[in-house]
Amino acid sequence: MIMTTVIEDRKLGTVTLTFDGKKVEALKGVTVLEAALGAGIYIPTLCYEPDLKPYGACRLCIVEIEGMRGLVTSCTTQATDGMVVHTETPKVNQSRRITMELIMANHHGDCLSCAKNQQCELQKIARYLGIEQEHFDRLRKSTRVLPVDRIHPAFDRDLNKCILCAKCVRVCHEIAGVGAIDLAFRGYDAKVATFGDKPLLESICESCGECVSRCPTGALLPKHAKQATQQVKTICPYCGVGCSIYLGVRGNEIVDVQGDKESPVNQGGLCVKGRFGFDFVNHPDRLTKPLIRKEGRGKDTKVNGNLRDVFREASWDEALELVAEKLSQVKGKYGPDSIGVLSSAKFTNEENYLVQKFARAVLGTNNVDHCARLCHASTVVAALAAFGDGAMSNSISDFTKADLLFVIGSNTTDCHPIIGRAIRQGVKFRGTKLMVADPRAIELSKLGSIHLRHRPGSDVALLNAIMHVIIEENLHDKRFIEERTEGFEQLAETVERYTPEMAEEITGVPKAHIVKAARLFASAERAVIL
Repeated sequence: MIMTTVIEDRKLGTVTLTFDGKKVEALKGVTVLEAALGAGIYIPTLCYEPDLKPYGACRLCIVEIEGMRGLVTSCTTQATDGMVVHTETPKVNQSRRITMELIMANHHGDCLSCAKNQQCELQKIARYLGIEQEHFDRLRKSTRVLPVDRIHPAFDRDLNKCILCAKCVRVCHEIAGVGAIDLAFRGYDAKVATFGDKPLLESICESCGECVSRCPTGALLPKHAKQATQQVKTICPYCGVGCSIYLGVRGNEIVDVQGDKESPVNQGGLCVKGRFGFDFVNHPDRLTKPLIRKEGRGKDTKVNGNLRDVFREASWDEALELVAEKLSQVKGKYGPDSIGVLSSAKFTNEENYLVQKFARAVLGTNNVDHCARLCHASTVVAALAAFGDGAMSNSISDFTKADLLFVIGSNTTDCHPIIGRAIRQGVKFRGTKLMVADPRAIELSKLGSIHLRHRPGSDVALLNAIMHVIIEENLHDKRFIEERTEGFEQLAETVERYTPEMAEEITGVPKAHIVKAARLFASAERAVIL
C-alpha cells in the first residue's frame, strides 16, 4: 500500500521511498521526517516544528538510510526517490536512548508536580524508548538549581526544565520576527537568555507567548496552568483580524488558549491579548447575576466600595421583566426613537446582528451604534464608494505575496499584531519593501524603506501628492485604469495641484521623500495598502 503525504506549497512532483518495508509517496522537497509523519509513521523528535526551519538539535529523529554512512537526522535530510529508510533498528534505538539520557541529565524537576505532566514531549519520548520513571529520576543532577523566573505576569520560566531544543529561540526569530531571546553561554552554563541576560520584561519581548505554546517541557508555562478537559473552537474577541482559537476549558473556567493551526488567518499564531487576555472571563469582579437597585437607593446614590450596598441580586426572570417594563414605558411615552442601543466590540458578528435585529424589529428604533464606528465609519464609506464593499479587498495571505507594503494611519503591530507579524516576516525574510506614513515613530517605521512623517491630519494631501508624481511621471498602469476603473480624469484633475512642493508645506514631509515614495510604490508589481 502506498500512502501520500500532503505538504503545502511544495508542488514539485512526487518521490517514492520505503519506510521499514512500507512504500510511501511524498512530495518533492520534503524531508524524510516530513514524509514519515505525513504517512503516519512515528519518529521521535523534540526540536521539529512544521513551520520552522530544520534544526537537527535533539538528534532523536535519527534513522538509517541505505547507501548513506552512519545515522542521519531525518529532519534535515531531503527525501529522494527510491530511498530506503529504517526507523527502528537496534543501532537507531540505542543511539536514541543514549541521546535521550544525555538530554534528561540536565532536566531537573518532579514530573508528578509539574503542570505539564502527561503532556510533556520529553516524558512521552522517554516512555516510547523504554526509559522508566525511576531511571528518569536517577539521571537528573541535583546540583546547580536555577531560580524560577516568575516576574512575567503571563507565564513562568523554569530553566531547570529547559532541554535547549531552541524551539523558543527559533519561533521568536522566524515566526514572531522579534528575536528577543537566543542561546547564550556554553557547556553546563548554556541557557536561553535575552540580550545581556536581562529580565524578560526589560527586553524587546512582546509577550506573544509563541515560545510558551511550543515548549515541549515545563520550562515555559502560563501562570496558574491547568490541564483542560475540553477544547472549544471560537474567534478571538479582541481586534478585527479574526484569529481562530481553541479555548481549553476545565469545569466552567478557561485555563488555556491555543491558536488554530488550520486557520488561514492566524495559522496558529496569537498575540499577547489573544493568548493571555481571558482573565476577565473568570475575574472575581465580573457580574454573573443580575443586580437591581434596592428600594430607597435612588439614582443619585453613590457606590462607595461595596456594590451590594446599593444593589441586590435578582433572578434573570425578575431582571428581564423589569427591563422590558421600563423600555416599554419609555417607548410608549417618548416613542421608539427615544431609545438607543450600544453594542460591544467583543461581540461576534452574529451577536451584533441579533442586537440590531432586537433594536429594529422589537424596539422599533434605528438608533444602533458600536464603538468601531468612531474610527471606521470613514473607511467603510470610502471603501464602499471605491470598491463596492466596506471590507478589506484582499486576504491576509496576500501580504506574503506582495513586493511592497504601504502602511498609513495604522500602528499595525500594536492594533492588529498578527497582521503586523506578517508584515515583519515579509520585510525580514522575503525582501518585501515597506513604506510607512505616520506622524509617530512606530515599530514598523524602524523596518521601513521609507518613513513619511507627516503632520497629523495631512494624510489626504500626502496621498494626493504621491498620486500627482505617479501621474506626472507617467508611472501609472493606463490599461488597467481604462479597463477596470471609473472617474480617473476627475482624480487626475484633483491631484494636479498637489505638487510635492505644495504637499511639503502642508505635510512637513520633504518633497524628495514624497517623490521617492511615489516612484517606489509605482515600481512594485504587487503592492498592498494598509
